[in-house]
Amino acid sequence: MHNVSIKLLCFWLTILCFFVQPIFSFPPKNPIRYSKFNTAVLLQRYYYNQFHSQNLKSGISFLVAYHQEFALHRMKQKNFISIGTEYSYRSFSFQSYYFTQDTFRVYDGKMNYTYQVKAQELNIPILYKHNFSNEVNDVHGLFISLGYIYRISLPTKILVNQDGRFIDEQTLRPKFKIPVLSPFANSYAQLSLGYQNNNPNGKMKMFIECVVRYGFSPILLKTNFSANNLFFGNYFLGINMGFKWRR
Repeated sequence: MHNVSIKLLCFWLTILCFFVQPIFSFPPKNPIRYSKFNTAVLLQRYYYNQFHSQNLKSGISFLVAYHQEFALHRMKQKNFISIGTEYSYRSFSFQSYYFTQDTFRVYDGKMNYTYQVKAQELNIPILYKHNFSNEVNDVHGLFISLGYIYRISLPTKILVNQDGRFIDEQTLRPKFKIPVLSPFANSYAQLSLGYQNNNPNGKMKMFIECVVRYGFSPILLKTNFSANNLFFGNYFLGINMGFKWRR
C-alpha cells in the first residue's frame, strides 16, 4: 500500500514537471519574488461508506493561505512557481450507529445518531501558474494554475447527538485510507482559472479565481463508539480571493 502511495506521489510530480519545464532551472538568478495571501470559500462534495452512514450534509468550509511566488523569467512575467502553506477547515454531518462500551456492535440498519465533524488540515501546495498576458505591461489578465497539494490531517472534533440531545464527543487525528509518507497525509490535485488586476503603478496586485480540487484518498474516522470503516473522501469547487505584493 505504501509503495502504491509513493508511486502515486511520483506520478503527479512528474505530470507537474512536464507542464512546467522551466522549473528545471529553478530558481533563476536573482528571481523576482512575490508574497501572496488569499482565502477561499469552499463548496464540498463527498463520497463515503453508505453501508454504515447516511444523509451526509456539508457545512462551512474555507481555507487561508500564504505563498511565495517566483517568476521564472525576469522580463516576461508570464510563468510562475509558488510554494506555500494553507490552513483549511471543513465541517460536515451524517447519520450512523452509536455503540456504548457495554454493547455488541449490531448493525441493524437503525442509523439514528447524528455525527458532526469539524476537520482541520495543513496543506503544502506546489503550484504552477501561467498568465495569458504579461504582468508588467497589462493592467488586467487571465491566468490558469495547476499543481499538487500535500495534505496533513490535524486534530478533528466529532460530536454525537440524538434528536438534538448531546450524547458524546471525541477529538482525534484522522488517518488516510491510502497514506503518502505518513498515515496522516495524502494529497490533492488542483486546477484553477482566475483574473488578476496587475496595478502597474504599484506593487500590490489583486486576484480572484475559481478552484477545483480533488482529494486522492478518503479519511478514516475511527472512534470507540462509531461503526467500523467510516471513510469520507472529498472534492470541492471554491472561490479564492487574495492579493500579492513584490518582495
